[in-house]
Amino acid sequence: MPTYRLTVEYDGTKFAGWQVQPQGRTVQGVLGDVLRRVTGQNGLVLRGAGRTDAGVHALAQVVSLECREPLAVDRLLADLERTLPADLAVRELRPLQGSFHPRHDAVLRSYRYQIARRRSAFGKRCTWWVREPIDTRAMAAAAARMVGRHDFAALSRRDSGQKSTVVVVEQCLVVDLDELVLVRVVASHFLWGQVRRMVGALVAVGRGEARPDDVAGWLSGAVEPPDDAAPASGLFLERVLYRGDPQVLPPLVPVGVPWFESETVPRTERAPRAGARSSAGGGVGRGRRGRVSRS
Repeated sequence: MPTYRLTVEYDGTKFAGWQVQPQGRTVQGVLGDVLRRVTGQNGLVLRGAGRTDAGVHALAQVVSLECREPLAVDRLLADLERTLPADLAVRELRPLQGSFHPRHDAVLRSYRYQIARRRSAFGKRCTWWVREPIDTRAMAAAAARMVGRHDFAALSRRDSGQKSTVVVVEQCLVVDLDELVLVRVVASHFLWGQVRRMVGALVAVGRGEARPDDVAGWLSGAVEPPDDAAPASGLFLERVLYRGDPQVLPPLVPVGVPWFESETVPRTERAPRAGARSSAGGGVGRGRRGRVSRS
C-alpha cells in the first residue's frame, strides 16, 4: 500500500485527544474524515507517533497514512489547507519507501510545557498560570534527578496498564524567562500522563511544598509524590525524531503567548543522543531578562 508521512500541528483545546473514540472530537477522527473526503478513498489507515490526551497540543505530531491508490501530494496539501478546521494543520506530507511505523520507529520524543507567572487573557489555552512564587533553581535541581533510567510508575497515570514503567529520560530542562517558565522533557517514550505528573511535581518543588532530594524517594516508591498533574493546556508534543532525521530540537521559545516579547531567539538545540545522556542536554539561548536553569 502507498504510505505517506505527515507532520501535523494542532491546538488540542477542543479535541478529546489524538485517538479515535466512540464519542468526542479527536485529531485522528477529524483528519481521517477530511482525508477520506478529499481523496475519495475509504480504508485509509492513520497512525500517530503519540496518543496525546485531551487538551494537549502538538507542534509536530508525526502520522503515517496508508491508502489504496497513490496520492498527488501537492494537490492533497492544497485540499487539506482549504478543508481542515482552523485548529488542525498538516505542515508536511511526503511519500515513503518501505515500511514505517510512527510510534515504533521513533527514537526520541520531545515535550514542552509552558508555565505562566501572571494571569493573562490569552494564556489559558496554552499555559498553566501558577499564582504562587516558584523557585526555578529548585525546580532545575529536581529536574536533574529525573534524568536517567528510572521507574516512573509513581509519576504517571496509575490506571495506565503498561507492563513496564521504566523510562530513560535523556533531558529535563527548566528555562526561566521571568513571566514564563518553560520545561522540556526528552525521552524515547513516555508513560501515560508522565510529563504532566513530572511538571506538577517540579512545580510543587518550586513552591516549596517538596524538596529536590525528594525525587529519589518518589522514583523508588519510598515517598508518595505530589498527586496533582499539570493541566493539559500547557503541554505540547514538539518533536518526534527518527533515524535519518536532522537530530535537532526547535528553539525553546514560547508558543501562542502574544503578550510575551523576547529580544533574542534561542538557537535551535541539538537533540541528545538516545542512550548518551547529558545533564545539560545542549545549549539554550536566553530570552529577555531570562535565566536558564539546566537540569
